[in-house]
Amino acid sequence: MFKLFLISSFLGALSNLIQAPWNFFFLIFLIFPILHLILDNKIKDQSYLQRFISLLLILGGFLYFYFLFGFSWIISAFEFRPELSSFKFITLFGLPLLMLIFVSPSFVIPAIFWDTKVNKILSLASCISIGEFLRGNIFTGFSWNNFSHSLAINENLMQIFSITGQYLATFFLIIISQFILFFWKDRAYFKALIFISLLPLIFLYGSIRIKDNEFIDTSLIGVVQPNVLQKDKIDNPDEYEILSNLIHLSNKEDAKFLIWPESAIPILLQYNPEIIELIIDNLPKESEILIGNITFQEDKFRNSALLIDQDKKIRDIYHKVHLVPFGEYMPFHDILTKLPFMKIITGDIGFDSGKEINSIYTKVGNARIAICYEIIFPEEINPNNEKLDLIINITNDAWFGNSSGPFQHFNSSRFRAIEQGIPVFRSANTGISAIIDPYGRIIDKIGLGKKGSIFSPLPKKTLETYYSKVGDFLFFGVLILTLLIMIFLKKKKKYG
Repeated sequence: MFKLFLISSFLGALSNLIQAPWNFFFLIFLIFPILHLILDNKIKDQSYLQRFISLLLILGGFLYFYFLFGFSWIISAFEFRPELSSFKFITLFGLPLLMLIFVSPSFVIPAIFWDTKVNKILSLASCISIGEFLRGNIFTGFSWNNFSHSLAINENLMQIFSITGQYLATFFLIIISQFILFFWKDRAYFKALIFISLLPLIFLYGSIRIKDNEFIDTSLIGVVQPNVLQKDKIDNPDEYEILSNLIHLSNKEDAKFLIWPESAIPILLQYNPEIIELIIDNLPKESEILIGNITFQEDKFRNSALLIDQDKKIRDIYHKVHLVPFGEYMPFHDILTKLPFMKIITGDIGFDSGKEINSIYTKVGNARIAICYEIIFPEEINPNNEKLDLIINITNDAWFGNSSGPFQHFNSSRFRAIEQGIPVFRSANTGISAIIDPYGRIIDKIGLGKKGSIFSPLPKKTLETYYSKVGDFLFFGVLILTLLIMIFLKKKKKYG
């Protein structure tokens, strides 16, 4: 058992190479067949309970090390929060364990249905995709590095998200990745052909779906990336140098609408109207601007985005709803602060969340503002089914340095564009800023660690996508159908 645990754990760690920035996509066709054979070797003759325990060790080892190496970038943030240094290794090793606890109920499926070859393949795909849904929704959720995100290697393959979303895309991808197993022992070439044909069909769908961009008009939208290092922002911020840099970058083109990143300047603009006046006076005429800024109301700080017009007024505000646990708020704060040794590290951690997700109407159209990692939650992009024209993602990926985190965060923006059929304008303090069309293609971008500004007219959105209409209901429908198929095949094997 220990040998199998070590092999599966190695495969889990290796699986991270299918994700950005490495994008070794075809490793998935090696990793999952081997994982399947390891599981089959151990659990095929076991009872249901024995299978579940074996799955906790073997599949659990695979996923734990997938999470451990996949989320390792997160500890970079602790370099800038010394008061949280005691959480550094707790987070590094504890977060993967927490994710494993969340996904473990899905192990029941292969424990029950590991009998026929088709059932084994379907049950493993069901287990992995349901596990992703669980960890993306339980507690605060952490929908990061889903296996389907590896499809970012190709723009045509990505388009399947417009129908399936990320969870169902994972389900299909795990099925496809195991096609080679039909060449193992009892050969079934026709079944292998059916399974592998799904990949070219997905590619074909994408190639048909993608169209040339059309633009609403010639008015430009500008995205600014000032590339301010996190240590400079925290240790010795020069507010006016940062502001001067942002203004300079904003004047590269005559933009109608400008976007500055999350927490763009270390000044509370709502209490400093003279700074707002300085900004507007030095921007292109008729420009409207969205600025990421901290706000303070009713004795509470919020991570916000401020829409400021040419009259130098804050015309609208969006407050971030989905906060980062331990970074922007302390879970169970009231309980933890009663523990003497926790008071020091919990005392100053706390943003108040926004009350609801609402769009903001700008000069260029109706926009959904997603601050930082709000962009990784597809079900939260347009929960009210509003008529959106663009998605604006403002973020500060400087917390994560030159790790894999900024690349993976950026890809989430591309998938949200495809799911909704709406362009995304992404402004990072540093990270990867970009203008993304409704097909997830990059119109223009600013790379990690670079300073600059990019401009584009607003691309027209696509027709309403299937995913934007039904969300993950299709995923659950396919799971129910799969369950019925597995029950049928199980009974057929039992009764002949």
